[in-house]
Amino acid sequence: MSEAAIRLANVSKVFRSRLRRQEVQAVYHLDLVVERGSVVAFVGPNGAGKTTTIYMLLGLLKPSSGTISIFGEAPGSTSARRRIGFMSEIFYTYPFLTARRAMRFYGRLSGAPAKGLEHEIARQLGRLGLAAAIDRKVGTFSKGMTQRLGLAQALLHGPDALVLDEPTTGLDPEGRRLVAEIIAEEQARGTTVFLSSHILSDVERSCDHVAMIRQGELVLSRGLADLAAESDDWEVEVVGLDEAGKAILAEAGFAALREANGRTYLGCTSATKNDLLRRLIDLPVEIGAVRPAGLSLEDLYMKHSGQA
Repeated sequence: MSEAAIRLANVSKVFRSRLRRQEVQAVYHLDLVVERGSVVAFVGPNGAGKTTTIYMLLGLLKPSSGTISIFGEAPGSTSARRRIGFMSEIFYTYPFLTARRAMRFYGRLSGAPAKGLEHEIARQLGRLGLAAAIDRKVGTFSKGMTQRLGLAQALLHGPDALVLDEPTTGLDPEGRRLVAEIIAEEQARGTTVFLSSHILSDVERSCDHVAMIRQGELVLSRGLADLAAESDDWEVEVVGLDEAGKAILAEAGFAALREANGRTYLGCTSATKNDLLRRLIDLPVEIGAVRPAGLSLEDLYMKHSGQA
């Protein structure tokens, strides 16, 4: 069995203030395994310890206790760093450099082979929709273009793992979709992706596993497919449901989940599904699909983050 891409065992991080002699524990006894080739979302509210954990993975911070390994290597070691591509939440580079020159700089830092580097720079910038801006100075880029450049530099040396901290920050819907497509392409190539995000729709689109942290502690680590399979929620599609009908159903405890294209989608459980269908038969509506709704990641997030 091959070594996991990322492994954290009983990891804690305490920050100590020398002046006030106070301690702040950012991460508590974190156990997490990221298997090779998986796409794992690392989610949680602000201040939960996500960025601290990422910095420990990169070797920028040392854990107060516990162990971390990247493909079996110590974080921060030369061998581990060469296998990781990292994109920070707010990517910043020298504004006087063109995109091409900035990528050359990061290529040298990452140890990418000089042979073929120019071709790879053009390819990665093209993937991120920056081909036309390759010789523009980065200082003229919009925030979204700068973020795309940040992802391009993380991909440049063909890393075995990508660590992405809020990769879609500042991106429009087209940019977010592009990032999702690139993540899927990288996973198909065998790349492991570990990403932090607050945009749960992006998580559901791109990831196959979610690890949720709250106040420094891991509160959930499950596959998204498993979560959907375990759900007891059902969704009933209805056409022609008017406001009076909605009020009748609401009194019985059946709320509309959403409306789209003249259809109303009602929520229920396995135990209440037959009751809802009987009530709908008595209304002047057309019943469409009846299907498992799957577990809402947003509801799960609110429950485990303590915000529900």
